[in-house]
Amino acid sequence: MPLLIACLSVSLSVILFTRPTECRSNIMKTDFIQAMFEEYDSSLPPNFESNESTKVNMSLYVNSIDSISEQSMDFTINAFIEQEWCDPRLIFYGMIMDEYFELDSKFMVRVWVPDLYFTNEKRANFHVVTVPNKMLHLYNNGCIKYRLRVSLTASCPMNLQKYPMDSQRCSLYLQSFAYTRKTIDFVWKPIKPVVASKTMELPQFTLVNVNTRNSCDENIGGPDFTCIQVDFNLKRNTGFYMIQIYIPTIMIVLLSWVSFWLSIDAVPARISLGILTVLTMTTQKGAAISSLPRVSYVKAIDVWMAVCLAFVFAALLEFAFVNVMQRRQQKFADPSSFVNSSNKPEEEKQNPNNRRFSSGKRDAQRVDNVSRVVFPAIFFAFCIIYAVVYMV
Repeated sequence: MPLLIACLSVSLSVILFTRPTECRSNIMKTDFIQAMFEEYDSSLPPNFESNESTKVNMSLYVNSIDSISEQSMDFTINAFIEQEWCDPRLIFYGMIMDEYFELDSKFMVRVWVPDLYFTNEKRANFHVVTVPNKMLHLYNNGCIKYRLRVSLTASCPMNLQKYPMDSQRCSLYLQSFAYTRKTIDFVWKPIKPVVASKTMELPQFTLVNVNTRNSCDENIGGPDFTCIQVDFNLKRNTGFYMIQIYIPTIMIVLLSWVSFWLSIDAVPARISLGILTVLTMTTQKGAAISSLPRVSYVKAIDVWMAVCLAFVFAALLEFAFVNVMQRRQQKFADPSSFVNSSNKPEEEKQNPNNRRFSSGKRDAQRVDNVSRVVFPAIFFAFCIIYAVVYMV
């Protein structure tokens, strides 16, 4: 009835007044919209009387993924959310020449919109600079296209056992807060439901792909409530960790092996080198895990740091072993070497312990020579096993 009255009033104005076509069109739109929403109730869903479910087609345009935090296990995303549904109460096909109306954000409060919310959202906000970033198009067949821009931080449970060679899956769950499937049903658009910006770059991750599902892993409201899910599959970039962690620790381990080429008598130099490498490795380990949550399981970075620390500590113990070996053989030299010294060469008369001391030094040097081969071989084998287990 209101639409009929609006059409009659518009026809009467065309007959009585001779105004430009553009002005008449503007007046017709204003009167028509006001008449259309005069008895429209935005508090009721479209098919409230018929008890039919309203199908809402969803799509997402990802403008940027700003941050992914392992410490708090969440990610921040900036996106445009688009919803499309049909409201039979707003059909105006054949009543006016316009195909659709572009409604201002101030007028949107008069239109029913789905009660969409994000189940795993921690913080969220709408963008209002310089005006509220919302758009609503009303088509003559009663269908509505509603788009808004939102920034939100959502939880993203992570498994860090392979950190930093890990891959993560961060999801968004979209659900109706109050309406069950009897009233509203969310589904992803069949063609390109989620599109990521071509200029989007992540500092630590690479977006491998995006998967959508018309169901959720965890539906808080139960199966009666509609819920859809989008999964962002991310792979961590290891370049930063190679430069800042792996290469420096490898060089520290190599530096600890320099003591194998130093003289056994260079006690201060070998001790200083061993202690320096142990302390440096300990500091490096603390810096590497400072930004990670205190999880109870062992991570790949923990295995690497522990083995590197064990190698530099073993190099320090190796010097302690060869030094004690040399000193023990010198201390427990054979006393019988002092007997019948008249039959020995002049050098052995002056130093009867020389032969036993030389033997002890040769044994210690032999341990150093073996360490020069064994330590690098074991470390190289560990690197291969580590790469196969965590990188493949």
